[in-house]
Amino acid sequence: MDHYFFFSTDFCEWIIEWAGAEDLNHDEKIVYAIQHREKKGNLAGAIHGYEFTGFIGEVYKLFPFPESPAGFKQKPHGTQNRVAVEQTIQPFALRLKVPIVFHRKSLCIDFGDYTFSAVVFQEIIKYIEAGGMPGWLNGKPPDYVTRMMTKLATTHHYHLKSSESYLES
Repeated sequence: MDHYFFFSTDFCEWIIEWAGAEDLNHDEKIVYAIQHREKKGNLAGAIHGYEFTGFIGEVYKLFPFPESPAGFKQKPHGTQNRVAVEQTIQPFALRLKVPIVFHRKSLCIDFGDYTFSAVVFQEIIKYIEAGGMPGWLNGKPPDYVTRMMTKLATTHHYHLKSSESYLES
């Protein structure tokens, strides 16, 4: 999320927690914050193999893209690489607590420095469910994503409920 970095497993657990909360007003979560753009790196450069700078470059040195773009898929077992990624991010980022505020009247969510409408936040959730831009390997999300989506199907919190769920209610 621009200069914030956190793992999709954590994000899914946060969503599960929020979806089951009695009253959803505010929270705080610990994320990595990369304060300077040059420390973040160049995603396009790493994808195309010509620039491996910053955190992104270091990650793609460890886990290079496949030769064929068709082979680039999110792997459900990617959580096995968490320790290596956490070690890699240390020189580039600070760990900090960010406030998360759910506004009832405006149906917006403040996530640290960013404000999202509920609709946009739901699109982020759908992006995780889909496995991002490349999609999940074999089209099957990992268990932590499936657990999140199952919990969201029963939540009463409008910030998290998809617009399709509104129509079904």
